[in-house]
Amino acid sequence: MLCNGPSVCRALEHRKEQGMNIYISGRHFDLSEGIKNYAREKLSVMEKFYDGIDDIHVVLEFTAGTNNARIQVRGDRLKIDARAKSHDMYAALDEAISNLERQLRRFKDRLHSHPRRAGQEDVNAAFISSADIWMPAEGSELTGPLVIDNIDSLPRMTTEAAMTEYELSGGHCMLFHNVDTSAINAVYHASDGSSRVVELHQQEEEKI
Repeated sequence: MLCNGPSVCRALEHRKEQGMNIYISGRHFDLSEGIKNYAREKLSVMEKFYDGIDDIHVVLEFTAGTNNARIQVRGDRLKIDARAKSHDMYAALDEAISNLERQLRRFKDRLHSHPRRAGQEDVNAAFISSADIWMPAEGSELTGPLVIDNIDSLPRMTTEAAMTEYELSGGHCMLFHNVDTSAINAVYHASDGSSRVVELHQQEEEKI
């Protein structure tokens, strides 16, 4: 158990599942072996949707009387965030996993529907529409594209609060709706070890 002050405690579980790294952390509640095993079992089949998954980060948190589940998936041309909340942690986890499966199916369908054409960037060929594709601003070390299934589901936070949340939860990056600027932002770890925030811009649809 890792504790940062009296009110922030989290346990971290890491397990390698085939080609994927699965990380499970809990905040503000005791992360039992039962729910860790349940999450691992549910997530171990995600590669059937897309075999390019590298890492899955699961953050389970109890706050303000609500159970929250967040799943971040990173891999080859793939960045997906799935969130859910419920009165029960298992129910929140199930809903987040269902959300994740829907996004992975969409991503896989787009890969099959639009194979790469000669001379076309591989990363652009994977998508039918740019409606949910966002890119970091130029000059950022964070690479894109980033898939956002529903921007309304992103947490609304200040820059300071988002950086604090990210430092506690870790992961490749964290997406949020910046209440100070009304923009979609991402906080990530830079090469110098610091956490930085970058504004995201919706990718314009290309004519083909």
